[in-house]
Amino acid sequence: MNFLLVNYEYPPLGGGAGNATMFIARSMAQAGHRPVVLTSAFGDLPEHEQTGGVTVHRVKARRRSPDRSDQLQMASFTAAALRVVRRIADAERIDAAIAFFTIPSAPVTWWLWRTTRVPYAISLRGGDVPGHVPGLRAIHHALTPFRRTMLRRAIAVVANSDSLARLAQRADRLPVRMIPNGVDTTYFRPASTRRERSDARFRILFVGRVHAEKNIDLLLHAVAALAPEHRQLVEVRVVGDGPARPQLERAAAALGTTDQVKWLGWRSKEEVAQLYREADCLVNPSSYEGMPNTVLEAMAASLPVIASDVAGNNEVITPNKTGLLFDLASPSLLSACLTRLIADPGLAHSLGTAARECVIATYSWDHVAEQYVALFRECAVRNVTTPAAQSC
Repeated sequence: MNFLLVNYEYPPLGGGAGNATMFIARSMAQAGHRPVVLTSAFGDLPEHEQTGGVTVHRVKARRRSPDRSDQLQMASFTAAALRVVRRIADAERIDAAIAFFTIPSAPVTWWLWRTTRVPYAISLRGGDVPGHVPGLRAIHHALTPFRRTMLRRAIAVVANSDSLARLAQRADRLPVRMIPNGVDTTYFRPASTRRERSDARFRILFVGRVHAEKNIDLLLHAVAALAPEHRQLVEVRVVGDGPARPQLERAAAALGTTDQVKWLGWRSKEEVAQLYREADCLVNPSSYEGMPNTVLEAMAASLPVIASDVAGNNEVITPNKTGLLFDLASPSLLSACLTRLIADPGLAHSLGTAARECVIATYSWDHVAEQYVALFRECAVRNVTTPAAQSC
């Protein structure tokens, strides 16, 4: 089958949803399908390219940053994509489409269905689900009629975690399937030796957007609260960028941790994979998650993970077996978790080993991609191209 995957973010742009789109597309290609991606242009990225068996088309949008996009920029992607999607679908002989995010991507696949009857599925990613991200209530309320129209015309609506599926079902009263994120366990792999470095620093890694909801300030305070003999061993590496960085740098200075925190900015996938192998643990103190890609990647690299006990994180991590969870209502527990790993290398090693075994057994991009393909096969058998998610 020829698939069109629509996402306003695609590597090197964006975060977890863009990475998921890329890996699903590559797995589709390896399975003999023909994936085509429609995404945003940025900088000197080519308008059209073939990479990893995937055809990528980029449309001009008003995007100004590789790591984030505001509502106007998202709307500009939707407008640009609507103008070209029919032409691309005809030229690429598209059989089926997947929209990543209801807004801003689903209007594109909905319009393609209206004009060509190409069936589409919607992959919910978190921020597009009412109630998942605080502060978006008014926007979601205003968009409710449009969102529900697009959801009802999809052959299937998919969420990447059970908790997100339940939230979406409560919001729009439509059936939602769960297909988790996956992880490339070959690409994200353990270090060839116990540590790919010679120094004795305990390296704590954070990977993601530097936004307020990621609670990086909790990590800074947790490091500052460590006992002196542990604190002097610690180095924090923050991979990513975002609007909260200046404030966090000031917080690090106020806490006396400036020399211990390294702000690495955005890095390539190759560099991030190496940084996992160089680290001693990943910390993900986020306020909310869908299905956290960075947690899965770290687990694949046999890296012990300390994460906030929120939906998404707690669906992936089994406490004290594949990682450690802490309650955001008691942030001092993050410092206690760090102390446990610093003081007990054996525990860190066993958590990391079990974490990799878990993702190999449960999470695979090939398996994830096949589940998306199966949605359209089911509907083909039933001869369903309209109208609704509830039909499949």
